[in-house]
Formats: sequence, structure tokens, C-alpha cells
Amino acid sequence: MTSPLSWCRVSHDFALQINVILLVVGVIFLLDVFSHLYLKVVMFPGLRLYPVSLRSWVFWVRILTMVAYNVNAIIGIFMSRELTVFKFVGYVLIGCVLLLYSFSIAVSRFMFRSRFEFFVKMLVLQMWINNSLSKIEVEFGCCGKTSVIDYQTVANNRTWAAGSCCEEQNCTGCITKVTQYLWTIEMDVARDNIIVSFFLLLSLIVMAAHYKYVQLQQESYYSDNSEEIFRADDTNTERIAIRA
Repeated sequence: MTSPLSWCRVSHDFALQINVILLVVGVIFLLDVFSHLYLKVVMFPGLRLYPVSLRSWVFWVRILTMVAYNVNAIIGIFMSRELTVFKFVGYVLIGCVLLLYSFSIAVSRFMFRSRFEFFVKMLVLQMWINNSLSKIEVEFGCCGKTSVIDYQTVANNRTWAAGSCCEEQNCTGCITKVTQYLWTIEMDVARDNIIVSFFLLLSLIVMAAHYKYVQLQQESYYSDNSEEIFRADDTNTERIAIRA
């Protein structure tokens, strides 16, 4: 008789491959975290206030999350080769926690935009006070905090960077340019966590479907053996009765 769950069969090779893909995706996004950390060190070093995506504790949380994600993928690879209860429970538990966490991080990046803009203003203001805004002016082609007026009204004789656009018309301030750029970082974080959430959900569904089918196969295997044993016993009983 055909099993009612035969439509959701997942092959052993596919269960292995989905965890290999999970591991590759995890390594790629772990490198993305380090690229954002490198950006912070090079472009915005030594400041006291940062937007959420550039704070040190956020980098540590993202790194630990991606490491746990890769560990979960490795557990899935070993589990597809040799199944144990400990591996299966650990895989499902870690996967569910990471799924909820990564999804919440992705959703939160689209919230609190006004708070994000406030911290960007504080970041640019710190660089202006420290007289270290020239690198940003050259990189983004901006002028001062808000416009060239910042240099015209400043008390001391401060000059803009040679690569800035302060001598051109319609030259915008660095707050606008930095806000636009750092918002792309926020969206990168959201994108990474959305993709991670998708692959985590897919892997959990695939592994659950695969090992549920394996369990059904084992149960049917034992039922077939039991039927053969009962038939053998009945045959032996009939032979004994005939001899008697």
C-alpha cells in the first residue's frame, strides 16, 4: 500500500546537499560581516556613538550568529551521514532559535528610521569636532555637516578637503550622503538575515521530511518482518499437526 506521505519524500543526497549549501551561504555572509567591520575601522574610526549596524556588540552578535549557523550546517552534514537523537535534537533546536533571531533582526532593520538618522547626525558631528571629516568629504563628494555654510560660519579658519565638492553649486552636506550610505549597510544586514532565515527554514523542512520518511520506512520494515515471522510460525504449527 502506498504511504499517504510519499509525496514529501526527500532523498538522502538532497538532505546532505541542502546542508552543504547552508554552510556555503553561512561562510559568505560571515565574510560580509567582516567587510562591514573593515568599513567601520577604515571610514569611521575612534568614535563614541555609531548607528546600530556599526556598533561593536552588534558585530559580535552577528559573528556568533553566523558561527552558530555554520555549526548547525555541519551538524546537519554529519547527521545526514549518521543519524543520532542528540544530533537531530541539537539541529532542530539551534535551527529554530537562529530562525527566530535572524528573522527578528531582519525585520528590525526596517524600523526606527528616525533613531537611525539621529545617530548618523551624531556620527558626522563627532567627525566634524575631531576635524576628521575630510576623508568622508573626499569619499562621498560632500561638504561639511550640512553644506559649505559650515565652513563659512565656523569660528576658526578651517578649510575643506581638496577632493570635496565645496566649490561647486548644489554641493550637499555629508550628513545626507552618509545617511544614504549607512542605510545601505542596514539593508545589507536585513538582506543577509532574510536569506539566512529562508535557508534555515528550508533546511528544517527538508530534514524533517527526510527523517520522517525514514522512520516510516523502518516501521513498515518491522511490520513486514513480523508478518513473515507469524506466517513461519503458522506453517511450523501446521507441519507439527500433520505429523501428529
